[in-house]
Amino acid sequence: MSIFQNGKNLWMYKGDTGNVTFSGLPKDKSYTVYMSIFDEDGEKIIKELQATSFTQSTGKALFVFNEDFSNDLKVGEFTYALKIWANGSEDTVIPETKLENGAYIKEAAPSFVVYSKRVEGD
Repeated sequence: MSIFQNGKNLWMYKGDTGNVTFSGLPKDKSYTVYMSIFDEDGEKIIKELQATSFTQSTGKALFVFNEDFSNDLKVGEFTYALKIWANGSEDTVIPETKLENGAYIKEAAPSFVVYSKRVEGD
């Protein structure tokens, strides 16, 4: 696997492939799950991917990064977000926003870093 994880932060080399599994997602519906890679400086989504699978009984979503997706990524430091969708309802679950003691707390978006390709191969 060539996507590396430190807590919620992710990084990879451009052109590499791999899988990322997110767990702890709501299990009340059969969700479609999306991940976007976001450029904070340009304030725009630079790439989006739909989960290959979501297992409702476990609340786990699997994302597969293939070579084409990876090669299309720009080199740089970005953030990412995760959204669940079902029956017309959309909710961003990463970064999390929660209500604590009457105040909304917005979690910082986790990082997604893309390094330059190091080996071309076949």
